[in-house]
Amino acid sequence: MKRLIILLTMCCLSYAAAYAQDDVKVVIPTTKCTNYALYPASTGVFLKLDTRDGTILAVVPSNVKKNRMLNAQPLAENAQPGRFELYPTDSSWVWLLFDTETGEMWSLKWSDKTNPLSKLPASVAGDGDGDN
Repeated sequence: MKRLIILLTMCCLSYAAAYAQDDVKVVIPTTKCTNYALYPASTGVFLKLDTRDGTILAVVPSNVKKNRMLNAQPLAENAQPGRFELYPTDSSWVWLLFDTETGEMWSLKWSDKTNPLSKLPASVAGDGDGDN
């Protein structure tokens, strides 16, 4: 009986491990008139983007003491809703911040405590004139 319980427990754990997915599904806002967008970055962590100026707050609802500004410096002076968008990469720790007006891009490593945002060179981001 003991072996049967252990076997059933192992089967249940194997099944749970096989179907546990760490994939983060991102819903990109379909309208440009939103001031803020919320992106699930990891289990229990969200990225709150101000779509007008590119400022980003990491939000941990289960522990508000862990909330922190990732980018407190506005990246644009003319605050237009929907100007900035976040896109996931193959790593849940790294995102791309995209300026839809100029074409500039930044790499956002939200787990980096010292310098989470770094601008990508123009050769990667394009020159922003729309002729790429």
